[in-house]
Amino acid sequence: MGNFDQPFELGSGMAVNLPDDIYVVANPAEIDRLRSGVEMRRLAEFKCTVLPPSAPIPAEVIANAYLLVIEVDPADRASLRRIAQVRNARPDLPLVVALHDANVSTVRTLVRQGVSDVAAIPLDLDELTMQLLDLASQVRKDAAAEAPLSPLISVVRSTGGSGATTVVTHLAAALGKRLERRGGACVIDLDIQFGNVGGALGAASKTTVVDLLEAGDRLDAEFLGSATVSTGRGFDVIVAPDPITPLETVDVDQLINLLSIARRKFGAVLTDLPANWTNWTLSTVLASTNIILVTELTIPSLRQAKRRIELFDTVGVPRDRIHVVVNRVEKRLFRTIGVEEVRDTLGHPVYATLAAEGATLSGAQDEGLLAGEANRKSRFAADIEKLAERLVGEWGAE
Repeated sequence: MGNFDQPFELGSGMAVNLPDDIYVVANPAEIDRLRSGVEMRRLAEFKCTVLPPSAPIPAEVIANAYLLVIEVDPADRASLRRIAQVRNARPDLPLVVALHDANVSTVRTLVRQGVSDVAAIPLDLDELTMQLLDLASQVRKDAAAEAPLSPLISVVRSTGGSGATTVVTHLAAALGKRLERRGGACVIDLDIQFGNVGGALGAASKTTVVDLLEAGDRLDAEFLGSATVSTGRGFDVIVAPDPITPLETVDVDQLINLLSIARRKFGAVLTDLPANWTNWTLSTVLASTNIILVTELTIPSLRQAKRRIELFDTVGVPRDRIHVVVNRVEKRLFRTIGVEEVRDTLGHPVYATLAAEGATLSGAQDEGLLAGEANRKSRFAADIEKLAERLVGEWGAE
């Protein structure tokens, strides 16, 4: 029940989508009135049941309805029992009661009895449609709120140019394959000033992450879906805006709501965070299941990585959520800093290493490809697969 695939034209000519399985139960005269003239085609969008106001609602109507509209006569006890009948059978079914005389006192009484909304008879289909659309939207929000949250992975760079964006896109593809049955993966580019996740993948959208953050109460799973761009690789992307956006414009509560909606829609959500730290970036890290801290085997990069870890300590990020990933590791006999020294330098273990493949990665990125697509034997791609495998294994998601 509840598929949104039926177009409905309002009086203004605007088309909207109503859920199916909307049942209208009303007296013969009211249904005949609606069926006459121009209303007949539009009424066909509903499943109409002709009954006098005192008759019980058929059990199959209550069982099959996604949204239910019933006529009630407040002066008739048998008619009022319709409300109790529906609520006893399906307490959470969105219910609109249609009345001839909808005074304030009667409306208050009906609301206390669990009625979702009240409509006036004779029914105005434009007005009724808007009521039903509002109810359907609330049903979707309530259903989404009950869904469990999937893992949230924040990818953090120690310094600019450490390869964090490359890591987040490749990791999303690896996770998307493993979480296909759970909705795949989604990358949200939160680097609202210099983000390039979309550009690296050739993914573009008129609706950006900033549009979602500015949507206020309009933000829901449907709106979020309109902003996602499929990469064709098992994961979607929500892109950063082209204009540089001030970091301080992001509302923390709206951001957390955005992340929660995405986490209920996808099997895993990854964020590419900006290099600068603000209240909302720290809030994102605190909400994350895992923090991938991307660093390199250079003194400046390791110094900044250590500062990131110390920052996380001050805001209460558990150490076991922080995963240091050393990028661009070259397999050679002599090097100034080895992976084995990173743990001592950072005071934190190394979670994974990623092979250096400068030519392969730069060539692939120039063509809008991932490393494994450009070279099936890519060591970087193989290391990313191991990283994804370890994460999913810890989540118990496979």
